[in-house]
Amino acid sequence: MAISHELSSEIATALFSAKKRSPRELGDLKDVIFKIHSALEQLTREARLAHQARVDRSTTSLRTKTAGKDS
Repeated sequence: MAISHELSSEIATALFSAKKRSPRELGDLKDVIFKIHSALEQLTREARLAHQARVDRSTTSLRTKTAGKDS
């Protein structure tokens, strides 16, 4: 499970179980949780892309070094 989903679930559980809330408060909490979840998903995407870029650079660098030795 992605960390964004796990953290969103933990936050939602904590917020919704804290006390009885009015329907309006629950709606507001739902909006806050959705914003948190969306932000965490974006961070997860960015981290995944950054990691992939590092892996791609490492692989390319390794191929270049290996190709230079073959010459």
